[in-house]
Amino acid sequence: MTNLTANDAIRVVKSSPNLRELTTEALRNAILSMHFKPKQRLIERSLCEQTGVSRTCVREALQHLESEGLVKRVQNKGLYVATVSAGEAWQIYEVRASLESAAGRMFVKRASDKELKALEAAFNRLEKSVKKSTVMPYVQALDEFYEVLLTGAGNDVAKAVLRTLRARMNYLRALTAQASDSEYKAETNARMREIVDAALRRDAPATARHCREFVERSAKFAAKVLREHEDESIT
Repeated sequence: MTNLTANDAIRVVKSSPNLRELTTEALRNAILSMHFKPKQRLIERSLCEQTGVSRTCVREALQHLESEGLVKRVQNKGLYVATVSAGEAWQIYEVRASLESAAGRMFVKRASDKELKALEAAFNRLEKSVKKSTVMPYVQALDEFYEVLLTGAGNDVAKAVLRTLRARMNYLRALTAQASDSEYKAETNARMREIVDAALRRDAPATARHCREFVERSAKFAAKVLREHEDESIT
């Protein structure tokens, strides 16, 4: 009989992704793509029928999305798609501006040549995603770009803090991407290119500045879009 070590006794073996994770991803994408609208009630039985999975699986997925801030529980009423207020969005962008500009500076100082190439490749995928008919490829490509940037920055604390905001950041990205026209998207690509070019030059101050300016521009546009959505809900 094989003796188990203390670690072996508590080791969890799982396939990845499992059914709950797949359900969570499907529901998350449905929210980010606005298939489920802000403030829409989410009924477990209906979600089971739509996803083809058990109520337990749906419930666990909804609990996870609630922890991400994409789903909100209203007492005695049920679960609803959460909204991000203009005030909350501004605070998220404030955190992003500080941490992402610092990450840009750290990336230049710490990233390997391989990570620099990975950043450029991530930007190339981002450029192509803008031409897609739906917003999710763009949201995912932008998320991947910042994942490369934060990994190369080598600061796990900053990366962890931003990951707690990841779902709401992607919600705002999806919302603004749907509202942006071709001119705004072209300027977005140009500003992202500035970040990449500065990083490739190993220019830390310029990379940090472009990262901050990009977030500040995004914050202003998001505030405009959110105000318009709030006005629509009033009328």
